[in-house]
Amino acid sequence: MMDAGRSFSGNERNCCFLNIGDGAFADISAISGLDYPDDGRAIATTDWDNDGDLDLWISNRNGPRLRLMRNDTGNGNRFISFLLKGNGISSNKDAIGARIEISANEEKGNPTLIQTVRAGQGFLSQSSKCIHFGLGPTTATINMQIRWPDGSIDSFQKISTNKRYVIDQQNPKPVEMRSRNEPIELSPSAAQRNEPQSTARTPAITLFKAPNFTFQTKEGKRIILPQGKPLLINLWATWCAPCIKELADLSDHEELLRKSGIDVIAINVDQLSSTDINPEKISEVLKKLKFPFLARNATEPMIDLLQRLHDQLIGLNEPLPIPSSFLIDASGNLSVIYKGPLEVDQLIADKDHSTGTLNERIIRSAQIKGTTIKHPKSMQRSSAHEASIHSRHGRNWLMAGNMEGSIYHYSMAHGLDPQSQTISSNLALSHFNMAAQLNSKTNQIAAIFHYRSGLKYQPKNQAARNNLAWILATSSEEQIRNPKEALKMATLLNQETDKKIPQVLDTLAASQAANGEFQMAVNTIKNAISFLKVKPDANLLKSLQYRLSLYSEQKIFTDSGSKRTEK
Repeated sequence: MMDAGRSFSGNERNCCFLNIGDGAFADISAISGLDYPDDGRAIATTDWDNDGDLDLWISNRNGPRLRLMRNDTGNGNRFISFLLKGNGISSNKDAIGARIEISANEEKGNPTLIQTVRAGQGFLSQSSKCIHFGLGPTTATINMQIRWPDGSIDSFQKISTNKRYVIDQQNPKPVEMRSRNEPIELSPSAAQRNEPQSTARTPAITLFKAPNFTFQTKEGKRIILPQGKPLLINLWATWCAPCIKELADLSDHEELLRKSGIDVIAINVDQLSSTDINPEKISEVLKKLKFPFLARNATEPMIDLLQRLHDQLIGLNEPLPIPSSFLIDASGNLSVIYKGPLEVDQLIADKDHSTGTLNERIIRSAQIKGTTIKHPKSMQRSSAHEASIHSRHGRNWLMAGNMEGSIYHYSMAHGLDPQSQTISSNLALSHFNMAAQLNSKTNQIAAIFHYRSGLKYQPKNQAARNNLAWILATSSEEQIRNPKEALKMATLLNQETDKKIPQVLDTLAASQAANGEFQMAVNTIKNAISFLKVKPDANLLKSLQYRLSLYSEQKIFTDSGSKRTEK
């Protein structure tokens, strides 16, 4: 819905409708006291103050996050309330699905009232499990029937009203429930309404790695940003009056920004929209402002990267306005996006936003001051949700063939949800793919690192173990080759595969030769060739025959050819 550009809140007031008994409802929103302009999400009913009528708890997406609407009508009507407990054998212990029917004793003309115990009664809400019946002012006793979830029925006569009862299926007898002796004190607070701002400030909860940008200094030196300290990337244009004011503010606060450790680069977008822009005009604006930070012209790839970074964090994927700014933290993560002119004081306050725990970032990112629920299950759910976001982005990078991005996001997801087998498997796969890419580029040290990293999460992956053993046995670089480890890995892998996989036998033979065991290598390679009679593979057969000739001459095989060993 957000990506489609629709509003998350229509600013609609709450509504309340009264059942007038003839199949129709009357709109009593205005006189009910419930018609707040909140962005309401869930409502739950319960007799919170034990006065015999139902009160309402309402949760909102905005402030106030919770409202208790206490029912103080005081109309003198009576009530009765039941809490059912199933036997835990033929019925569930919460008695979900049980149906209660009551009728007023010795009062004709009153309808039979029916309610069912439910596990959920609305969007994102669960009301009290106590079944509450509102009655007339003269109903002193009622008759009652319970149909339990297993189909059994219990009936009761002349139960006194204006009381609460517990009924246990194992001993079906109404037992009066004691009320709370002391009221629960609540601390009300006034709803906070944020004033409309000219800047949309979006702090990051999920940390996304920002790209590096390469520029040249005035001296012609190559510089890569960010450089281990917070960096503000500011997009501006000469025709944008708020941009000019923003650049002036940054210039005026140079000392404060540098003292805070924040670096700034101003990126001008004029020439992206028009080729008629005179470059000297851009320089004149910066010179007039005495802009003390690095300033460069934007390129299409650079803006595309920033737009993609914006779209990862913000659901409504609209083109970036001018001015826009990106705060990148010292670790290279996107910290805050500002759309519209920013305030320097706010920028400095945001410098450390991305540090700390997930819970701390959630609190700092909230538009309304408050706290989070610190129950272990709630904290676990937050971590699982954050892990799912990183996992989704990890999959996107994996499908796009960018293993670096995939490893980053799956590593973040694994840290948040280490028990997920799916995350562990995809993290391992990303490392293995990265290793294969690096090995094909003869960067074998990095390939070995990624094979070992992936095997931490998927230690039984046979293909990865075989590839790692192959590099350790056949690398042309002495500092990389490790024949003993390769032989140990290949021997174990060969046993696990019942000594029937030609590729594994090929690795084992290379490892044996690397350890000087040439006759064993010859026997192993012949065994590998024999299996190709069942499943022919011309390319593999040619490679095996070539290596057989090497081992027969007591030469080891390396990825750059052959090497004779000293006897």
